[in-house]
Amino acid sequence: MGKRTSLWILEKAMQFDTRLDVYVDVDGNESVMKWIPPFRACRALASAAAVATPSGTIGDWFHPEQIQSGWVENTDYEIVSMGGYWVDMYLNSSPLASASSQGSVCNGTDPNRKCYVSQPGVAPMVNQTIAHFRQYLKARFSYGGFAGAPAGTQWAGKGGLITDAHWFELWIWTRINRWLLRGNTNGYNASNHIPQWHLDPNDIGILDGSLSSSYGASITGGGGKFWDVPISDFCGNRWEFTDGLRLYNGGIYTAGKTVNPFTDPGDGYGHASFTNTGCSISGVTSAQSIASYRTETAIKLHGIAASTTTAGRGGFDGQGWWHNTSGERIALRGGDCFAGARCPGALHLDDAPSYAYWSIGARAVLVP
Repeated sequence: MGKRTSLWILEKAMQFDTRLDVYVDVDGNESVMKWIPPFRACRALASAAAVATPSGTIGDWFHPEQIQSGWVENTDYEIVSMGGYWVDMYLNSSPLASASSQGSVCNGTDPNRKCYVSQPGVAPMVNQTIAHFRQYLKARFSYGGFAGAPAGTQWAGKGGLITDAHWFELWIWTRINRWLLRGNTNGYNASNHIPQWHLDPNDIGILDGSLSSSYGASITGGGGKFWDVPISDFCGNRWEFTDGLRLYNGGIYTAGKTVNPFTDPGDGYGHASFTNTGCSISGVTSAQSIASYRTETAIKLHGIAASTTTAGRGGFDGQGWWHNTSGERIALRGGDCFAGARCPGALHLDDAPSYAYWSIGARAVLVP
């Protein structure tokens, strides 16, 4: 590996600043979306390659540039292709939202209420179920197109609520590049309830005026530059519903990267898009942090915990883990303004499909 030039260092530092574009829906409302370029990531299969991972554990990920001579592909490590899709830059909001109002809940018919959008500087839509977001994020792509291109139905069925597998790829993208993740992880707990990063009370954001100030939640795009890595509010502020990963009585069901894995928005783990992996949650403690990943082929691209440790510790940037092995449970990602050190890369499999709360929002993915 040769000497790194200043240009190379600058390019690496700015890799997360990829292309932004604007998707325009049927009502002419704009959504800012970010292109996640194709990239490759390595997963450690043996202890020899595990030393290259941030946690030093088998099953964790590292950058291909860290491959060492003598390591054997598909024995010591594997290379996985990821990326190549659009994702909302911001948590979803009503087209009528402002910094102090969530606007109107979608109903599918009225102007400006047909679908949710991705815009900065507003209160995100919350207190809705995963089925609701499934319906009205899929609807955005029924008709429209990127600004400057002809509008039509060419994106129909290709976009909807982000899947857990797509979200996990974003986490791996940040992880293998060792990018700093920051966000509103402590606004709720802080004595002044100003949105803030849990390790720096001066790293602050803008309060969401649609909620009680005691919640310490922030508006979309309401923080500093590192709060936008790799997308805004990826770390903290609100949990995010993700699709394609469910538990049923502790068993793990996956639809992988299938966008809109349902016929009716209320469909669950029993839908034909979901596969029973034959794996189940075991050997972990809820509300701790991940210490190592499961390595089974069927679930390796979801980042399921194999072991856990004291909350906020371990080699996964404090990646929080929650689960409930009773009934059907949905997947939330990214933590909120209450979860502190457990926010980066957090995975929450504790809530039922009917659950809705002020601390849970959503965003869309669009796969060309």
